[in-house]
Amino acid sequence: MERTRTNSRILSNLALGAVFAALGAVAPASQVDGQVPPGAASGNPGSAPAAPAPKPLTPPPAAPTALELAGPPATATRLPSGVATRQLRAGTGKVQPRLQDFVLFFAIGRKSDGTVVQNTYSVAEPARMPMTKLYPAWREAFAGMVAGEQRRFWFPANLAPKNPQTGAQEALVFDLELVHVIRVPDTPAALKNADPKASQVGLGTRVLSVKAGKGGAKATRLDAALLNFTVWNEAGEVLSSSAVDGRPTLFPLDRVMTSFADCVEGMTVGELRRCWIPAARNEGFPSAPTGALIFELELLNLADAAKIFTPGAANPN
Repeated sequence: MERTRTNSRILSNLALGAVFAALGAVAPASQVDGQVPPGAASGNPGSAPAAPAPKPLTPPPAAPTALELAGPPATATRLPSGVATRQLRAGTGKVQPRLQDFVLFFAIGRKSDGTVVQNTYSVAEPARMPMTKLYPAWREAFAGMVAGEQRRFWFPANLAPKNPQTGAQEALVFDLELVHVIRVPDTPAALKNADPKASQVGLGTRVLSVKAGKGGAKATRLDAALLNFTVWNEAGEVLSSSAVDGRPTLFPLDRVMTSFADCVEGMTVGELRRCWIPAARNEGFPSAPTGALIFELELLNLADAAKIFTPGAANPN
């Protein structure tokens, strides 16, 4: 019996971990050599499990000249914050990142004397961050770029990240390459309070069907549900999304927290549903987020959970 309970706990944590991987359950994939990328604000960077990412289109740009390190040229464009920029290479993408999106990027930062303070080109994969976790000046910088674009930015001291060793701020010149924009669903209009049209399920969880499914079997607690998902907190920050991982996640509904199973139960394949889980119903597990959660769920398929997750069971074809 104890072995059964242990297996259940492990599988439950695995399933929940797929949702909350960005929130401390696993090491953030966006970190570079154990360090948060230079434009990241303090705190958990909030990335989901890493998926294969596009490689940079070209080698790093040529280093700034001594004159450029001293200050931006007269031809540089000024952003509203006061950051100056000039384009090094045009992009090939069609969309610019929104606040809720994730960005994959490379960056090289230098002091006015040419000392390199950060170089993410030194690792194989680009850094990956949600826009909400970047410093405001970095959000502004990326918001005007498209995939494939390289730009040089002059960040004045008051808008630059603090030196992690000294705590001081100093002017920096950063070359940024936006590799890819990961689009996530639009943030729901209703966050702190559920949509008035939502109905209550379980003990306080509320759900709203946004798009009808194809009909047929409805999800039960005995099913494993293949879902595309995005989860926000009450502030509208994306905590995790299958869009970031690049693939849906399979959840055994008898082994996830009850309030999440309440959200999925009754869905049919093809249905899109929003779900509001109040803080009191967020059972979570150690290192998972606290507070209210808002989910958007799309059910792609259903399977018999026992045939997939029971230890020793044959793998169904």
